[in-house]
Amino acid sequence: MTGQGPKGPYAMQPPVMPVRVEDSMDIMIVRDTARRAASLLGFAPAHRAQLASAAATLAELVLKTGEAHTINLNGVVNGDKIGIQISAVTPWLAGVSASNVLIALRSKLGDLVDEIMLEGDTQPMIIMVMWLNEARSSQKLAEDEEPPQE
Repeated sequence: MTGQGPKGPYAMQPPVMPVRVEDSMDIMIVRDTARRAASLLGFAPAHRAQLASAAATLAELVLKTGEAHTINLNGVVNGDKIGIQISAVTPWLAGVSASNVLIALRSKLGDLVDEIMLEGDTQPMIIMVMWLNEARSSQKLAEDEEPPQE
């Protein structure tokens, strides 16, 4: 497997956190890394957990191939929107119908992320994105809290 870094349709921004998935223990590392990356971007705790579930599900999927894979977690920007992207190069999907792959991924992960894409033909990459919005922001929670009474 080549050491290709993350790419996709959106401009990358920090954090950029790759996790090598070689055994079942790495799924927990992917989950924790996804939470950490989402926290750095300002996602609220519930949405960090949601994103961690999506990342762990992708890690479980690539682990079933029996080959080591790298799950990339990175910030992305699209205009004035920021979000987090989870991606993995999946060479074993080369030649498989992209629409069938997307249907399967959306049925399993569609409620956890905003976008699921499959890019590339010879080295397909699964890309999932969750956008930060007011409802998902940890800043909103901080602003909504009552100030302490003295």
